[in-house]
Amino acid sequence: MPTVFSRTFALLNNIKPPPHDHILDSRVIQAGIEIEDGHISIELEAPVTKPDISIWKAAELGDLQALQYYIENTKSIDLATLLNTRDPDTDCTLLHLVLSNARTHRNSILPIIKLLLDHGADATTCNIYNVQAIHMVPLHCPYQPLLCLEALLNHKANPNASDGDGWTPLHYAARFCQPPDEAIELLVSRGADVNRRDSSRKTPLFCLLANGDYPHALDYLIHSAKADITLLGDIVNPTTRQTCSASIVLQAVKYNRIECLSMILRSKTAMAQLKQVITREELQVAHEFIKGHHQMQLILQGLEDSLEKYSDSLLHAPTVKDKRGVLRRPSVMTVIDLLRHRSMGQSDSNKILKKVNQFMRRTKSESTHSNRK
Repeated sequence: MPTVFSRTFALLNNIKPPPHDHILDSRVIQAGIEIEDGHISIELEAPVTKPDISIWKAAELGDLQALQYYIENTKSIDLATLLNTRDPDTDCTLLHLVLSNARTHRNSILPIIKLLLDHGADATTCNIYNVQAIHMVPLHCPYQPLLCLEALLNHKANPNASDGDGWTPLHYAARFCQPPDEAIELLVSRGADVNRRDSSRKTPLFCLLANGDYPHALDYLIHSAKADITLLGDIVNPTTRQTCSASIVLQAVKYNRIECLSMILRSKTAMAQLKQVITREELQVAHEFIKGHHQMQLILQGLEDSLEKYSDSLLHAPTVKDKRGVLRRPSVMTVIDLLRHRSMGQSDSNKILKKVNQFMRRTKSESTHSNRK
């Protein structure tokens, strides 16, 4: 009767080696051998073949097995040094290469990200544009960013790191994640500054409005994260290509964010802050953006009406200069033109007349006060 050892060696002789170009996920194979009294397992080390691609190409292709080979077989150089060395062709680290090509990978890049981080890849390394891996996740993994963001944050990634344009991870998440809610909440919970401004003086709120109509994310930033909505950003007028300093209201109007603008109108917290910064000039530009869009005009007019109820609103101060440098309000005809787009129901004509009369009385009062000076 053959012994256990003789049967084992017979089994080894009959095992066919894997193909030459086959790379195994693990260096260990479990081989089971049945004997009369039970079952034992022995560990056999698989043959290993060096990949025919470089470690940089493996990162670019998302080849987990090839990366495992390099990590397990690096002896001539410190492993952390290898994982943080830049590709001579692209000047990118392995983390950057994996993330920048994430959309082309069939499988999740999370196992690769964890593999690199666990073996010494630096989560804070920048590329030539001062972009870190945590910036790249929302940009290249917009639909499933959460686990990769968590992995990077757990390896000391900075939630307030700024790229070359002053964008933080929260700017990126607000601008690119689909939807952005969970990524925003994760970053804020880990210390992200909701009021950090980029080189155009925009906070993440402006990025969120450029991304899409996400009222719940906007509500969270304003009411839970306590974002300061009095901070103005530089907004480019798509018609004139001129830049003006404006609030998130003009940003919402520019991108036609009906739900977000409606949420702002309903929020006492938002309106109490906006009364300090919104001017007639900004509202005039906003109305120019939405000519012909009656629903947005109604919401914007409702916002203007609400702001005028505050005695300390900037709307009560003259803000428009004519060619002679005299500060003036918009003309009566301009006001009528803005109001006539509202849905006409019973007594709407009287409401318009009442509105115009209020406008004229306020203008007359300011004119009298100016003459006394």
